[in-house]
Amino acid sequence: MIRLILDSYHMGEWNMANDLAIAEEIGNSNSPTTIKVYGWSIPTLSLGKHQKESSIDKEFLKTHKFGLVRRPTGGRAVFHNKEITYLFAISSKDKRLPKNVIQSYMKISDGLTMTLKSLGVNCDVQKNKKKAISRDICYDSPSLYEVTINGKKLIGSAQYRNEKFVLQHGSIPNKFDYRNYVDSFKIKNKKQMISHLENNVTDIQEYLGRSISYEEFADEVKNSFSKVFDEEVEYGEITEKEIKLTKKYLENFKIEL
Repeated sequence: MIRLILDSYHMGEWNMANDLAIAEEIGNSNSPTTIKVYGWSIPTLSLGKHQKESSIDKEFLKTHKFGLVRRPTGGRAVFHNKEITYLFAISSKDKRLPKNVIQSYMKISDGLTMTLKSLGVNCDVQKNKKKAISRDICYDSPSLYEVTINGKKLIGSAQYRNEKFVLQHGSIPNKFDYRNYVDSFKIKNKKQMISHLENNVTDIQEYLGRSISYEEFADEVKNSFSKVFDEEVEYGEITEKEIKLTKKYLENFKIEL
């Protein structure tokens, strides 16, 4: 059985700590494979695990009362606002997910594309690597096997794996916040970057003319991932032990402004 958690809105450090806590409990065989759908209490910039902070405009984030956190996953920065966020966590020993990193991305992306197609979003999986113009901004270009619409990046995902678990999470924008995303960085060519993003990124509202709610997304995730992984997906809750671990890890992810 795959557990599906329909969570609510939290601060960024809680979201990241909870993702890791869930994955660790799965790796220790205390929790089942888990999909979580959640949101962010305030607009928040998340940095990759090893990403440097020097290019971040912390004063801008502080002035606008935005959050800044570090993810347990790698990759470049993502600005979380007006979006659906997902977590997929599974044991590294589970044979349903390929050991190969790209193939594992592809299988999870298959579940995501099936989910979105059932909601009327005709998306696909990126097959070719596109050139990026920034070292810091995740949505600069789609990576292999990320979800796109007509070649434009829709979902930004990142993955972390070790000998116990695989943790992947990602951002599905209902309405992409170009301006605040770019203004979160100390870069000179902001107009060029915004134009580049507008030409290479899309969101749910642009395609459907409306937003997708967490509830309808989760319901379709339940159907789609059960088919992709050939396993029943059932709604469940975060355990007390996962909450305890989350509180323990909070300070590992928050970045002071």
